Amino acid sequence: MPIYNHEAYLAEAVRSVRDQTRRDWELIAVDDGSTDSSGEILDALASGEGRIVAIHQANTGPAAARNAALARARGAWLAYIDSDDVWFPDTLAAYAAFIDAHPDAKFLYGYRHRLNEDGSITELPGEFQDAPTGVAELFERMFLSHLCVCYRRELIDLAGPYDPALRSCEDYDLYLRIGLHCRFEPLGLPTGLRRRHGTNLSRQTGYSRLLEAEVLRRFVERQGGSAVLDGRRVAWRLGRLYYAAGRQYFKACCYRQALGALALARRYRRTFNGAAVALMARCLLPFGRTDARETPHLQGRSP
Repeated sequence: MPIYNHEAYLAEAVRSVRDQTRRDWELIAVDDGSTDSSGEILDALASGEGRIVAIHQANTGPAAARNAALARARGAWLAYIDSDDVWFPDTLAAYAAFIDAHPDAKFLYGYRHRLNEDGSITELPGEFQDAPTGVAELFERMFLSHLCVCYRRELIDLAGPYDPALRSCEDYDLYLRIGLHCRFEPLGLPTGLRRRHGTNLSRQTGYSRLLEAEVLRRFVERQGGSAVLDGRRVAWRLGRLYYAAGRQYFKACCYRQALGALALARRYRRTFNGAAVALMARCLLPFGRTDARETPHLQGRSP
């Protein structure tokens, strides 16, 4: 459990672990340099509870926090919960029952419902819950959630840890690499509640779309993805993502960055819409602004 400034939700998240009907668990919780009282709350929750390990470190991001937890974890199976989310009481029991029934399984996943700000619950349908999936399905769409996965520790040893350079998309990056070593087995059940609140509402931006595309491109070009993925589908997916990044930059009036993203899109997929947005961006260049975040360029084969 990585923790950063979630004093309002942390106790409920930890309580959902302590209330599991399956009792043989260990929770490694990492306070990633919180500036609120999350660190003190964590220490109080861990006091007198030998199954909770509290770690405190300077803020280095969720990927590095998860890596710190992995370095301390002793279990053969790994599961995750963020500090603002909630597990259902029988989540670990459901994982264990599936593992007992499918001894060859290495990676299993369920799905989640949404916990709204007013306390109500929105039930969401599970994606890809009817049959095992793999890299091809995941490359097309990110459908795995930290809240809903459980897998053998050996997969981290094979695929490598989270990339600490990533402040988002770190889970997508890892699961693609893991997918080279196993199939993803659907649990067919919801495992918890993903909390919606003001600081976690996902908003697509040019930067977020561009980073997602770069994660996928690195997987194909440097991490072995080209050996298992169809080249036409790769071009279609990357072309659409880079185009989406260009559109988002254009909407934000970041016209120079929009042109950069659209140029990348043209490498994979030329479209009339892409050409039209690029033409408008060139005309509007003198009136544009710049997203202060540096354009992501990911290097290396793996972390």
